[in-house]
Amino acid sequence: MNRREDAKLPRGVIPVLCSVLALALVAAGSVVVLRPSQNPGPERVQAIPVIETGSMNPSAATIGFADSDLYGKSPEDINRTLDLMRQSGVSTVRIMVPWAFVQPAPDQWDWGVVDTMVDAAQAHGISVLAALNSTPGWAAPPSLIPYTARPDSATAYGDFAAAAASRYRGRISAYEVWNEANSVLFWTPNPDPAAYTELLKAAYPRIKAADPSATVVGAGLAPVFSFGSLTLSPAEFVKGMYAAGAKGNFDALAYHPYLYTMKFSAGKGYPESPITQVTGMHQVMADNGDGGKTIWCTEYGEPTSAVDETTQADYVRDFITTWRTLPFAGPVYIYSTRDRNTGSATDQDTFGVYRTDWTPKSAQQVIQSLAPGG
Repeated sequence: MNRREDAKLPRGVIPVLCSVLALALVAAGSVVVLRPSQNPGPERVQAIPVIETGSMNPSAATIGFADSDLYGKSPEDINRTLDLMRQSGVSTVRIMVPWAFVQPAPDQWDWGVVDTMVDAAQAHGISVLAALNSTPGWAAPPSLIPYTARPDSATAYGDFAAAAASRYRGRISAYEVWNEANSVLFWTPNPDPAAYTELLKAAYPRIKAADPSATVVGAGLAPVFSFGSLTLSPAEFVKGMYAAGAKGNFDALAYHPYLYTMKFSAGKGYPESPITQVTGMHQVMADNGDGGKTIWCTEYGEPTSAVDETTQADYVRDFITTWRTLPFAGPVYIYSTRDRNTGSATDQDTFGVYRTDWTPKSAQQVIQSLAPGG
């Protein structure tokens, strides 16, 4: 199917198909778990000095990179990647802080890999948004597979969030509570806004108590439509959050407006396009008295396995410039810095604005031209 024909598919078909496939794998007893490429170093025993990195600008003018691949990279690769970010003019990075690896047992903590990332970001003058996700086996319901399982105890997750905020006070600017909880790919057995809100209510006051200056971002939502027990649309999920008492337990919400077959601006008027979905999310916020709060884009990208590099650059430019026109828009994080495997036919391998060999694609120049530090 060519791109023109593919563009006629309903918004969210591909994510839903992925969800169905994931569910089938779980039912068959198969699961793929991504682990860091190297073992984290031993936990540091010395106190880490609190050195303020400066507040991150929470406006739509801010451009960062979402780079979950930093976790587990060598210090050399982390520093080289952060060098590329600075060369591109960005001043913030979204990293994953996987609970499952940091606290593999109730009384065992290993912050080594996270320390390496945060130290390097600070040395480069780059602020950090930390996404706190991934359920360890001991904290997952016995019937569910860890990592994507709904945590059995919101209190345990709150303890983890508090530990992170205390350790990195003044060094991590913002925390995102989970990732794409409206999809079974990241929240099993099924998306549940009430259960998610319990996490938010447990984490928010604990983070704020440990680091009052930190921003707490809720619900980095996937761009899916409601489909049985597999996915919930962003607006429906946010409605469920408010019904469960989310108000007062986040500073901003987040959304991931992926769509490989249509520019962000072109979605106006389409019921399930990303621009329509994010507008619907904010309408729910406004209906609940939170119209003054922003929505952050904590992931957006276009893989060059789906389009050529010129089209990737066009999509990224269109997205950033259109996003900035939305009155409720917060910062943008582009996924991702560098390809895992340039030339691969797999989308997850080719989201980078740099190729695997560290050379820039056209999209890098777009980001540099639009970033405040570019």
